[in-house]
Amino acid sequence: MKVLFTILFLCLLLPEGGKLAAQNRHDSLREIVSETSWNITTPRMTEDGNRLILRKRSWTPAFNTSDLEKDTILFFDLQKRRGQKIAAVRQGVRRIAFVDNHRVLLTDSMQTELFNLKEQTSQYYKGAQRTQVLSNKKQFVLHYGAGEKNRLELRGANGELLNVMENVVRFYTTESDNIYAITGNGGNIFEIFLLNGKTKEKVYATSQKIASLEIDPHEAGCMIVEQYPENSSQGMLYLDFKNNAVYPLDEVLHVSFQRGFTEVVREGDSYFLKLMINKSKEDDSLVDIWYGNDNKLEEKFFPPVREVNFIWEPKKKTIQQIGNDSLTKSVNIGNERYFLSFDPYLLQDYSRELPLLQMQVYDRVLDRYSVMDTIAPALYLSGNGEYALSPKNKVWNLYHIPSGTKKAIHSVKEPGTPWFTDDGSAILFEGDGGLWMYDLKTGNLDEIAIFKECQTSIVNGKRKGISIPHINICMREVNLSAPLVIRLNDPEKNSTSYVLWYKGEVKPIIAPTAKHIESFNYNKTYTHFSYIEEDYNMPPRLVYKETGKEEKVVYESNKEDKAILSLKQEIISYTNSDGIPLNGILYYPLDYNPSGKYPMVVHIYERQRHLANRHPYSSYYNDLGFNIRLLLENGYFVYLPDILIQGKDGPGMDALDCVNNALDALAGNPLIDKY
Repeated sequence: MKVLFTILFLCLLLPEGGKLAAQNRHDSLREIVSETSWNITTPRMTEDGNRLILRKRSWTPAFNTSDLEKDTILFFDLQKRRGQKIAAVRQGVRRIAFVDNHRVLLTDSMQTELFNLKEQTSQYYKGAQRTQVLSNKKQFVLHYGAGEKNRLELRGANGELLNVMENVVRFYTTESDNIYAITGNGGNIFEIFLLNGKTKEKVYATSQKIASLEIDPHEAGCMIVEQYPENSSQGMLYLDFKNNAVYPLDEVLHVSFQRGFTEVVREGDSYFLKLMINKSKEDDSLVDIWYGNDNKLEEKFFPPVREVNFIWEPKKKTIQQIGNDSLTKSVNIGNERYFLSFDPYLLQDYSRELPLLQMQVYDRVLDRYSVMDTIAPALYLSGNGEYALSPKNKVWNLYHIPSGTKKAIHSVKEPGTPWFTDDGSAILFEGDGGLWMYDLKTGNLDEIAIFKECQTSIVNGKRKGISIPHINICMREVNLSAPLVIRLNDPEKNSTSYVLWYKGEVKPIIAPTAKHIESFNYNKTYTHFSYIEEDYNMPPRLVYKETGKEEKVVYESNKEDKAILSLKQEIISYTNSDGIPLNGILYYPLDYNPSGKYPMVVHIYERQRHLANRHPYSSYYNDLGFNIRLLLENGYFVYLPDILIQGKDGPGMDALDCVNNALDALAGNPLIDKY
């Protein structure tokens, strides 16, 4: 009966359900959306914290183009002490980037606008197909199409023209905001120019089409990939900027490849190559038989290419293959001597999402492979490639790659996601109730910050993911010479707060709140912050916070939506048959009568307690698969109970047990129509 009870409520969504009938649902929802159709997203803030930009997005239906409204960009001047803080409004803007603290570059499908928020003046540039702001130099780049002779313009913050070039195929920028432009006039000469302010310098010329550039982080040189039209293959060469010397790859490696990618190992000296090489053509005249014990089924769908890795030292004119016919995947870990290699299919098990991997370390000096360990498909690396971390059975295994040693990191509480310090001395662990530091020299694990009942997450660490199939590999580093921004979540109260942690001292940014916080922004000095907050009965709003001062509500969306203010929500507590605590979110119909009875719709999906402070948007697009707001407007209860699928009886029966207990917990509510 309990199962039928749930299905009965879900059946109320079928066409016989009056206002919710398929032929009427668009009209019914359209009326609600037309009244409360705006969402706010992606706030931006100037470095001095004086100005904010916010995108106001319409949720009107895409199936009726006449109803589509352009996104609106709102500009806020926080220096205004009284009256309206909205400094300007724009529509149809696709890209936004601050040039400095009061100038912003806005790009739509027709033109680019340089808008001076302080003076409320604009300059317009029509036809630019690509724009980019050079924030370090307070300059911007405009790149036009063929109709404008592929012109590239470098302009200053005021819009003044600093440099210009024609016939630019594409351009690249560096960390120091220098520009490297590739030119081609339709003939057989392609050139690379360095643009720096008002100067330009030709650094390379070739008769081959330049496919791509990879510029060294500190501009010691660049890797150039050229396209050979006669056989669709590519060639690669390294250009040393200091000596203006060219080192072609084909001097040391005679192999044809379709695509080539490079990673810096040591700038100016050694590079990790990924070359995509055509496989030998197989006989496809026979029927292709797939065997049940084949552990390489993925290759049935792969292109007929294979990846081969090398370490190349251009100036020494040496090259060395990393990996072999068995160890087909290799990883550059940022260490000149050591690399990781593995066979992705050795331990393939299609009952798992990702297989276990036998990871091996390759020592270039000894030209030797050694087994590091069999690991779960997750690996965290230190920036210098000296250490690796992998989780196993709720313990972190620490690998010192040069010595080949392994150590298990145990603690009273289970440490969470790791971050290596950028000086290579320690590891920080997020976790439940605090922040831990593991000293790589002494092996001591100490709790350096206590946040009772909260899960910690470091916000301002540097992440670098390594894209490689079959395993999640990333480098995660924090800089302890600057404050850490930490997000604190209390799962029991479903509350969130943000703090600054620096050398043991904790300063609050956002006090614990039951509201949902997203789009958290901060400046480089951690003195100005902005974010969007919302709740189940409060539409999203933009908030600004300055260190040591009270937060300010800058903008409230959907202020006309008064009905949502009276929405009633209840958190229902229950357990499964094993006694594990669970919660359900129960929304009451809008304008319900305490003496009435109302049907209920149940949404079942994992744990949903975290959705309790999310605003029920009246949109046509909803991740839940149905619109909560529409149901509430039409007199339905909506129930989101937690389920667990980790017990001994299997996922289906475990979920059913949770649902039954969740429904039993509502037995005392006289407003729910159970029949």
